[in-house]
Amino acid sequence: MIRLFHLLFAAACIGSMFVYSHQFTDAYIVPKWCCVLFVLLWMLVCAAFLALQRKSIVVDMAIWGSIIVSSCWLQAVYGILQYVGLFPSHATFRVTGSFDNPAGFAACLCAGLPFVVFLIIHRNKYIRYAGWLAGGVMVLAVFLSHSRSGMVSVIAVCVMYLCGRFVHGRLWRYLLSVSMIGLLIIGSYWLKKDSADGRLLIWRCGLEMVKDAPWTGHGVGSFEAKYMDYQADYFKEYGSQNRYAMLADNVKQPFNEYLGVLINFGIVGLALLLGIVGALVYCYRQNPTQEKKITLYALLSIGIFSFFSYPFTYPFTWMVTFLAVLMLTADYLKRIKIGTWGRNIIYSAALMGFFWGQVRLGARTQSERSWQEASELALCHSYDEALPYYVSLKHRFEDNPYFLYNYAAVFTEAKEYEKALKVALECRKYWADYDLELLLGDIYREKKDYKQAEEYYMSASYMCPSRFLPLYQLYELYKCIGNTEKASELAKILLEKPAKVNSMLIKRIKYQLKKECELLIL
Repeated sequence: MIRLFHLLFAAACIGSMFVYSHQFTDAYIVPKWCCVLFVLLWMLVCAAFLALQRKSIVVDMAIWGSIIVSSCWLQAVYGILQYVGLFPSHATFRVTGSFDNPAGFAACLCAGLPFVVFLIIHRNKYIRYAGWLAGGVMVLAVFLSHSRSGMVSVIAVCVMYLCGRFVHGRLWRYLLSVSMIGLLIIGSYWLKKDSADGRLLIWRCGLEMVKDAPWTGHGVGSFEAKYMDYQADYFKEYGSQNRYAMLADNVKQPFNEYLGVLINFGIVGLALLLGIVGALVYCYRQNPTQEKKITLYALLSIGIFSFFSYPFTYPFTWMVTFLAVLMLTADYLKRIKIGTWGRNIIYSAALMGFFWGQVRLGARTQSERSWQEASELALCHSYDEALPYYVSLKHRFEDNPYFLYNYAAVFTEAKEYEKALKVALECRKYWADYDLELLLGDIYREKKDYKQAEEYYMSASYMCPSRFLPLYQLYELYKCIGNTEKASELAKILLEKPAKVNSMLIKRIKYQLKKECELLIL
């Protein structure tokens, strides 16, 4: 049974990193979560059965570590083969592994890297060689992905590990580690300065959110629901000529998990998180072992990565975190005595949870696939065929802003503007988004409510000042209502506006504006 448990854990690790499917609207994250949850439900039953037999699942941590390293090594090799051109990348980036961007790829490798030590300290020299090889391949893959968060995490953990091993004196170890990490962060900032400045803008606006609800936060999902409004307010106050204007984008993540906790749960939530971290360090110090030290470094790696990215979007990070917490608290968990009745209740609850979870997971998976079918029909302009799908799925995704946005867009294309407006405004409760503002502007324009349309186009323009489309839509709106003065002003602004990326859309807009301005002069 324990061997089966290990096999299931290996399946969960592989699934959390390699599974993706274009039968889902989110082809790279949702399939991984569905696969992992399916396997974890089976692991839950196995763990309950082992508890019933009074057997511990944490028997040999080296086995768990080896499974994690093997999975990460395969992912790293996949990424390196992408870099040399033997496998295609799944996005515009050169190295993404089986993810849609380098962040997920690097986050998984950084979380798994500390477990390489289990192989390096093994008695068998061939296993030690394999450990060094696996570690080298993983580090190389992180650097080839050009993920600055990954680079900082890898180097910081290596520096702290080496300082702990070779530098004597606790004070000197801390000073050297902090100095090296500080220099590393400064170096990574200058590596991609524009991108780093963009994150500084996100953190600045995010802190404004924290100021408005410092103690208990805005609630779960509040970043997506409110952040872009704060970014728009920033540019309303400081103007579109601000140095951040060309860097501002349509943001969906705070790029800092701790800031995300502050925004969602406030100081109380962050204090609770820090308390849990302190408790885990206390558990380690009470009985420090090599195995616990490795898991502590795994948490440290994830913690450092979390300062600059969003590793907890991915299921593998959660699995490693849970395993590390389980290992650090194992001594205390073993002291818990559960009688026969208690074990029977746990086993029964696990079975009920298994069946309930499988039913819910199956229903959700089918709903996700139906949503993707509806999206494909919409892309083919078969709106009448797509709408029944959306109507039937509404109760499943009633609080999902991405679904609601697609639903409203389909209604708009089908020219059912009243229904489109109702769904779009419902979506607005969960999502402050540049594209949603444009959609609302389009709906109000079709409904002849030009004042509301103007407000939403202006809001979209403030959210992302470097974008041309909101101002162009305003230009068309002013032309439509006969306000030639404002239309001329916008035309001049658009013609002089620098392009962040000189796309075909921008070239077409500027070409059309030049032609119309020439006609007006004639």
